[in-house]
Formats: sequence, C-alpha cells, structure tokens
Amino acid sequence: MHPHNIILSQDFTRCRQKDPKLNDCLKSAVPDALKRMKQGISSLSVPQMEPLHVSGMNIDSGAGPVVITQNYKNIKIHGLTDSVLTTYKADLKHYRLKTDSITPKMEFIADYVMNGRILVLPIQGKGIANITMVNLVVKHDLIGEPILRDGSVYMHIRDYKVKFIPKKVVLHFTNLFNGDKRLGDQMNLFLNQNSELVFNELKDSYEKALSSVFQDVTNKIFDKVPMKDIFLED
Repeated sequence: MHPHNIILSQDFTRCRQKDPKLNDCLKSAVPDALKRMKQGISSLSVPQMEPLHVSGMNIDSGAGPVVITQNYKNIKIHGLTDSVLTTYKADLKHYRLKTDSITPKMEFIADYVMNGRILVLPIQGKGIANITMVNLVVKHDLIGEPILRDGSVYMHIRDYKVKFIPKKVVLHFTNLFNGDKRLGDQMNLFLNQNSELVFNELKDSYEKALSSVFQDVTNKIFDKVPMKDIFLED
C-alpha cells in the first residue's frame, strides 16, 4: 500500500479536473481537508494544523516609522483550520492555483525578543507575544511545476505567495521593558492604537514566514500524492 492512499481515503472530497465546476468543488473540498488535518497526517508527515507549530522566525524591519528587530520562537498559530474559501481559481494546465480565504480569528502566540522603536518611542522586551488577526483575508497564489517520478506526475509547488488583509489586529506583548508594568501597559495600549501602522510595517515578514510554512505543508501532500489522485482525471 502506497502512503498516498491514506490521505485520499474516502473522507477527503476529491475534485475532477474536467468538472466544469472544478473551482466550486475545490472551494468546499479544501476547507474540509483542512479541518480533517487538525491533528496532522502522520503517514505523510503533515504536521498538526491546530495549532500549527512553527519553530521560529526573525523579523528585521529597518525602514519607516517602525524599526524593530524581532525574534520569535515556539510559535503556535491557532485558527487556520476554521478558514473558509471565498474564491478558487485552478489553472491545472499551468499548475497554478489562486484562492482567497477568510479566517475568523488567527492567533499567533510565541516567545519573543524585541528591540527597536515605533515612531519616536523605544520598545524592548522578552516574553510572550500574542498577535491576533480578526476576519483575516488571505490571498494565496500557488505556482507549481510538474515533476515526473516513477511514471506519475506530481505537482510540486515551487512558489507560494500570500497577502494578509486583516479587518483588525490586536497585539499584546508580556514583559516589555524588563517587566515594568506601567510602561508595558502604556506600550501595549499605544501598539493597539497604532496597530494598522505597526502591522503594515511587519506584514511582509509575517507573509514570508507563513507562506513558507504553507508551501511546506502543501508540498508534503503534493510531493507524495500523484496529481491525478488529488485532481481526478476522469
């Protein structure tokens, strides 16, 4: 039994390449698959998706009003499996998938170390960060290429681009300024009053970090399961 037979158990909705309603089929199949991947799929080394663990990311923002060096470790991302897709466009001839999703609430919780300034205020701290994005629209653009292996074509994703458009961002950092509560509370208040500005300066880094995670998870499936078993040929 090949490992790919496991993911494509009957639990997973599969869509047919020639279905005139392929995009509609994928629009409901993908969130359904995400929900089934909450615990991960050990046979394919797909990690647990709720929460999704990311080992770390570094952010250097060196321009404009927000100049901050941030290091995040032990990241847990909650809420991804509650995403729904609003549009889906599959161009399988060119190995291209484009979709927009909406996640009601995505929480990014991590150990952080931070140093820099926001507008004129210095900021530094080391503790736990919680960055919550409410009604987060994510635009996904997956650029694939065919890989021929053992007589089967696999759709390897060589580039995965994401754009984040949250309706609202709520930021909270514990232990800012070496645990000075008054300064820390003031800074958290200031961050949230300016959350759009702060988030927009850091958005590129978040997008890069998360797109590589999404690419990795997608390829764990796409590199092991032949394309015709994901998008049925007849």
